[in-house]
Amino acid sequence: MMPELAGRRRTRRWRWWLLLLPLVVLAGGAGYWFGPRLVSLKAGSLLLRPTEGSLDPAGQQAVRQSTAGLRARVVWSSSRTGGHEIFLLSLPDFTTYRLTDNDRVDYFPRFSPDGTSVVLARSQRPWVSEREVAPWDVFLLSLADGSERLLARDANFPQWVDGHHVSFIRQGRQVMMVNVDNGQEQVVYPAAGQTAAWTELSTAELSPRDPRQLVLTGRGGVEGVFLLDLAGQRQQHYGHGGTCEITWTPDASSVLWMQNQGHGGTRIMRSSLRSEQEEVFMDLPGEFSHEYFPRLSRDGRWLVWAASAGGHEHDLADYEIFLWQVGRPWGEAVRLTANPANDRWPDIFIQR
Repeated sequence: MMPELAGRRRTRRWRWWLLLLPLVVLAGGAGYWFGPRLVSLKAGSLLLRPTEGSLDPAGQQAVRQSTAGLRARVVWSSSRTGGHEIFLLSLPDFTTYRLTDNDRVDYFPRFSPDGTSVVLARSQRPWVSEREVAPWDVFLLSLADGSERLLARDANFPQWVDGHHVSFIRQGRQVMMVNVDNGQEQVVYPAAGQTAAWTELSTAELSPRDPRQLVLTGRGGVEGVFLLDLAGQRQQHYGHGGTCEITWTPDASSVLWMQNQGHGGTRIMRSSLRSEQEEVFMDLPGEFSHEYFPRLSRDGRWLVWAASAGGHEHDLADYEIFLWQVGRPWGEAVRLTANPANDRWPDIFIQR
């Protein structure tokens, strides 16, 4: 073969590689960003396996010392059995109880005001990603005898309004409330004849002091976390870009939410009901600082949440549960779980 012909062929091959390189990089980036989302949506259960692990005795003793022997119960969703079930941790003895056992996804548990029962969301299929907000039902679980009762179909994100009512979101479009004693439902938002300002709603929660005020996460349209005045039909937008999971402080003077900024890529924000008073509430130092799922105790003194060392997918990544006494330095937060499973959406009940 003539040298000049071979040289031209080598040049053409290099040109093809140079043309393909941006496509390869683009495909790799798309796989990195969208791959976990697609897996979670379609086949997340295939990645879940039974796992073992718990906080060692030294870690448990450190929690007791840091919390001065706090007597509390923490409930959360964990995939440590190979599927997402609800677990309960008793403090200070660190006894762990498995509360549910089925072939569905159980998550978003919330203690009743008296701590005797828990509401939770359960998937309508064996696997439903957290990214799908519609195909869920809400159940009531008794902590006295373990009995369960269906409260609402096509319902997600349950929250206790008081000892007799639970709010939830139906099909990602309506905020509803159900009476746990008689099953009667009523629409909270949007009111009859109105249209919601967003195409998808999540983490809606009525004010613990004023039922005319509602916080929620809205997707579609102007996205973010909002406070709605149901009486005056006004709204307040908190945070700027990449916000979700808004919740009230127990005295209804402030709200917390997640923001996609901070040490590990996320941080917990707080604001009074005036947006110009926003501040960072928790940005955990150290390896586990990709935070989500914040929840305050009813006395406002303790925060539970989950954090990963970088994984993001809410129902697949290795999130661990943390506990912090509000007002203390962030570095004094303690870890309650040590398991490679997915641990998320905790709630805490303080025992007297």
